[in-house]
Amino acid sequence: MKIILIEDKGFTLIEVLVAITIFAIGLLALAGMQVTAIKGGATAQRVTAAVALADGIVENIQARDAGDAMFDSAVSPAVEWPEALAIAGYTAMYSVAVDTPVTGLAQISVSVSDNAYGGRTVSRTTIKRAR
Repeated sequence: MKIILIEDKGFTLIEVLVAITIFAIGLLALAGMQVTAIKGGATAQRVTAAVALADGIVENIQARDAGDAMFDSAVSPAVEWPEALAIAGYTAMYSVAVDTPVTGLAQISVSVSDNAYGGRTVSRTTIKRAR
């Protein structure tokens, strides 16, 4: 009795198609994650700009003299920041509460809103010695 051994060399067409399908599904998942990462990066950039603007306004107010007219009476409710913002597309509001939390101090609140991407708002609150 003669036994013939047949060696299969290579892949069948179905095996190749299954492998390509699995590879394509993996690539589509990676493409979806890339889109999400790009959107997240853009949002982070807008929030970072809003934080920088808010910090800049707080520093501007902190640098003013304690006898500045801004600290004479309360600015409430919040009003729009009167000076031009460095980056377009944002709105900055500030309020000053004189003699808060104690006499001789002023509590300053600043909020910057992003008008372009969903209206995210960043807020900063600080205290400064007034007159």
